[in-house]
This record gives sequence, structure tokens and C-alpha cells, in this order.
Amino acid sequence: MLHFIKYNIIGVLNTLITLVVVWVLHQMLDWNLELSNLLGFIAGGINSYLCNRIWNFKSKNQKRTEVMRFVVVFLISYAVNLLVLEGTAYALVHFQWLSGFTAWISQFMKPTYFAHIVANVVYVLVSFTLYKRWVFASKR
Repeated sequence: MLHFIKYNIIGVLNTLITLVVVWVLHQMLDWNLELSNLLGFIAGGINSYLCNRIWNFKSKNQKRTEVMRFVVVFLISYAVNLLVLEGTAYALVHFQWLSGFTAWISQFMKPTYFAHIVANVVYVLVSFTLYKRWVFASKR
């Protein structure tokens, strides 16, 4: 149970780091959405690897292999995230039936930032599964 709690604490911290970086770069500094998103995920990913290896999983696996697996999972998860990000952003801008929601969400944030939040949820689900089952799995 403690293992599960730690994983979720790290996940919340990673998500907050990612969201803050994207908020500052995209929302405040008006940087490109995709670049802001990538840099946010890199910042969260570095934190994720270090915290999960050292604190949560207390991994004794070979670092080189583990880092390579971590990067593969990061890239797969990020690719899925980017597809969801682009699809959601496109839908919010181009689908007439979402115009009321888009207008409402625009009171609080850019619709593209909201698309980032949706994509982040998908990223968390994909990455959690792959980290737990492949990257930090104990060698038996």
C-alpha cells in the first residue's frame, strides 16, 4: 500500500511540475504550445525518474538499461500525449458543437491549455502502466 501511495505522490508532483512549466511558457509567455508541452514533460520526466528510482521503487536495476527503458516509455507516452493534445486542441477550435464549452473554458484559460490538461491525464495512465510493468519491475 505504501508503494502505491508513494507512486501517486510522485505522480502528483510530476503533474504539477509539468503543468506549471507549460502554464508559464504557454499561458504567460505565449510560447508555442508543442514546445511548451515538450519542455514541461521533460521537467516532469526528470523528476519522475529520480523520485521513482530512488524513493519509490528503490531500484537496484542496472542504471543504463533502466534509463533506456525509461526514455522509451517517455517517448511512447509523450507520442500518445501529443496525439491527444493535437486532437483535443483541434476539436475545441473547429468543432461547432464544442463552441459553448470552448467559450466557457476561455474565461479561465486558453482552450489549448485545457487540451494540455486532457492530454496529461492520458499520459499519466499510459506511463504509469509501462513504468510499473517494465521500467522499474524487479528482476526476479
